[in-house]
Amino acid sequence: MASRYNDVDLMILKRWDEVAALRASFDELLGRMEGVVETALQKVSTAVSERRLSAGFDAKRPSIWFWKHDWETRKKEPGIYFQLFDFAPTEYCRGGKEHPSMWFMTDDFSKLKMRESGEDFGRALRTSLPHELLQKWNHEDSDLSESPLGRECTESRESDRVRLVADPDALGKFIIERLDEFMELDRAIDETLQKMTHR
Repeated sequence: MASRYNDVDLMILKRWDEVAALRASFDELLGRMEGVVETALQKVSTAVSERRLSAGFDAKRPSIWFWKHDWETRKKEPGIYFQLFDFAPTEYCRGGKEHPSMWFMTDDFSKLKMRESGEDFGRALRTSLPHELLQKWNHEDSDLSESPLGRECTESRESDRVRLVADPDALGKFIIERLDEFMELDRAIDETLQKMTHR
């Protein structure tokens, strides 16, 4: 345990009231930020319906996921879907990753009532991808049964994520651009899904 104050500690002690007020304002800002993020995600969800896609989102995480109607169950739930998360600053959500993450998720593949498993589908999908796409989406944390393809947007720094949540239009544009990027996998996913057999 430290027995002395460092220079930053001494500065905080001298400006105690100001720092306390600033911390309270920061906490209030995080609360308002969630409302702004939720509004932006709702707008994106509405916009993607024009592309014949469905979407769900969680403003607290924050995350948004997309799926085609062909990928859903009779109950309109996604069996497979694209997910984008951690596009807000790290202070917004404790435990978030350093960069926004993009994943193709198959954790609910069993809902599609196929004879093959999610792992079978993930393996077949990865095998079908052109080399360049596989290299781009070959994340070290990929899991054949739940998340066979993924990538981190390492080009997005913390300052970029602050800018996104400060400007809802910029956040919406960022998400739509990532959706366009996801769609480069669309053909391979559909072709692989067609090779699966229904129970």
